[in-house]
Amino acid sequence: MISFELKGNAFDKPGEELEVFLDRQGLESLIAQLRMLSSGSTDHVHLMSRSWGGAHLEDVPRAAANKAVHHVKISMT
Repeated sequence: MISFELKGNAFDKPGEELEVFLDRQGLESLIAQLRMLSSGSTDHVHLMSRSWGGAHLEDVPRAAANKAVHHVKISMT
């Protein structure tokens, strides 16, 4: 499980803080993606939720006030 979430604020709207939730399997998956970047086999990776056609990110936020992020692109520059 990997969940990138915009942290909710006192007004029940997503704020400007990002929270990341991982279980052991999600951590290993994220490390594998970062290793792909590090090895130079690609210059970017995409993490997407199931509802967006991916398999890495959760669709439902772990924290009730948060908003799930459905697409994360990590680029090597």
